[in-house]
Amino acid sequence: MNNEMILNSRETRLYTVVNLLSAAVRRPLDWLTLYYIRALARPVSRRQTLVLVNAQLAFLATVLPAECPVVVRLLALAWLVSAVLKCREEL
Repeated sequence: MNNEMILNSRETRLYTVVNLLSAAVRRPLDWLTLYYIRALARPVSRRQTLVLVNAQLAFLATVLPAECPVVVRLLALAWLVSAVLKCREEL
């Protein structure tokens, strides 16, 4: 009986921690979703928000590095092309 109470207490704490972490991750994503809804003047889902963020990060990785090897630039360019194609599919 006592072991069950300890297990239930641990499960409850773990569940609480997971919920807090999940909320901490979702909150900024919800803010970005609201921003994109206002900027695009149309409904945007969380998935579409993640696709847009991916495209923006790929763009920054392609444009910002001033001096880096050609291979890194080509990888960033491939990432950008892939991200833009995903944006076209999702939006």
